[in-house]
Amino acid sequence: MTKSGPARKQSKVFGEVAEIYHRVRPGYPESLYDWVLETSEVNVDQLLIDVGCGTGKASVSFLERGFEVLGIEPDPLMARVAIRELTSTGTFSLHQSTLDEFTGRSSQAGLIYAGQSWHWMNPDTRFKCVASLLRPEGWLCVFWNRPEQTQQSFDQEMDAVYDELVPQFNNTRFKVRLPGSKSVISGDSPKDEFEQSALFGHVHTFEEPWEQTISTDEHVQNLLTQSDHRMLEEDLRSEVLQRVARVIDASGGSYQQLFTTHAYAAKLSV
Repeated sequence: MTKSGPARKQSKVFGEVAEIYHRVRPGYPESLYDWVLETSEVNVDQLLIDVGCGTGKASVSFLERGFEVLGIEPDPLMARVAIRELTSTGTFSLHQSTLDEFTGRSSQAGLIYAGQSWHWMNPDTRFKCVASLLRPEGWLCVFWNRPEQTQQSFDQEMDAVYDELVPQFNNTRFKVRLPGSKSVISGDSPKDEFEQSALFGHVHTFEEPWEQTISTDEHVQNLLTQSDHRMLEEDLRSEVLQRVARVIDASGGSYQQLFTTHAYAAKLSV
């Protein structure tokens, strides 16, 4: 049975399902990478650092474009998948640590980025840590895939399941509970966080909407990688997932979900 209570930290449960995470979590549109490179004007001979790299999904396109990428990832099981998937490129390496603990390659990176992971970094130190790793006028970019609230045929039935089994999840404003639906920042907006740090200049923003067909199995597998669901006691989580699966199956077994990729990037100004 999966352990619960203070021994398990919500930020460190992803390794329990590292293979599922790598298989089902969506990647990012190529237009995001085009925008990042055009905005930052980073050169291919400059080091990129992926903080909270997980299984490496956010780094694939940069590696395919010829960049050297250093991943920073504290979870050994997530790190193992990233190493397996990306080291064959010859330009990916990984340091198993938190951003706070990492001390190598100081002031060498042309671009540091965080895909779906910035909210897990220490909010008191993350901007300073990044600034110490960037070369002069280097860039920080943070980005997320966010599911949009859209009407689905199963909304009422799905809400009833959560109301009955996990009412503590009722504060979410998203009917479809997929990774990314919770708040990912501590300030009013990521732009505000950049500005409050006083370490970066003008914040550039990017948004790209896109759709994906989600099957019952894909929905359930995604929930298995969502930290709030992982923190549930195992029997309760199993019941939630079984009931969720039955609801989607009864509505045809799949649905169209609209996502938006949001990105924020700024140049180091100190």
